[in-house]
Amino acid sequence: MPGLKRKGNASEDAVLALYAATLTQIRNPAFYIGASVPDTFDGRFDLLLLHVFLILQRLMDHPDYNELSQSLFDTMFKDMDQTLREMGIGDMGVPKHMKRMMKAFNGRMHAYQEGLTQGDEVLKSALTRNLYGTVKELSPQALDKMVAYIHENVKDLKEQDLNELAAGQIKFSEKGLGNDGNDAE
Repeated sequence: MPGLKRKGNASEDAVLALYAATLTQIRNPAFYIGASVPDTFDGRFDLLLLHVFLILQRLMDHPDYNELSQSLFDTMFKDMDQTLREMGIGDMGVPKHMKRMMKAFNGRMHAYQEGLTQGDEVLKSALTRNLYGTVKELSPQALDKMVAYIHENVKDLKEQDLNELAAGQIKFSEKGLGNDGNDAE
């Protein structure tokens, strides 16, 4: 994440560590092979949003961590701004793209939250529209893997200590991502 390193307090370092761990997680080939996430800018962007959602979901009911949540959001969109510029989007086009990306973020956060509260069919529908929006023929197995992965991470993140998360220490589960139906370890 060149250009994102900021001087500052431990919480800024923690946010960068959380974001870096998220970027590392979404580079796992099992997402693109076994779970059929498109290996494109859009696919990776949607996978990033999903993982940030999982973190924010964990922090949501704890007001003491609102600043951490906001800082993670800000860091992600600072990185997106930089990425767009590196892709050759000009100064006049970046704000338009950023507005669309922020709208996408907001919509996905609501859709995934509904999916977790209203059941797997709603979650599958949200994933099909968003994460898999460009996939012409999505296998039910790939969708089931992603739903299992999400549930496993919601459960595992609930068990992770909030102070450790606030210090930038996060462990995403990889259960459900194996290409042959077994867990990726």
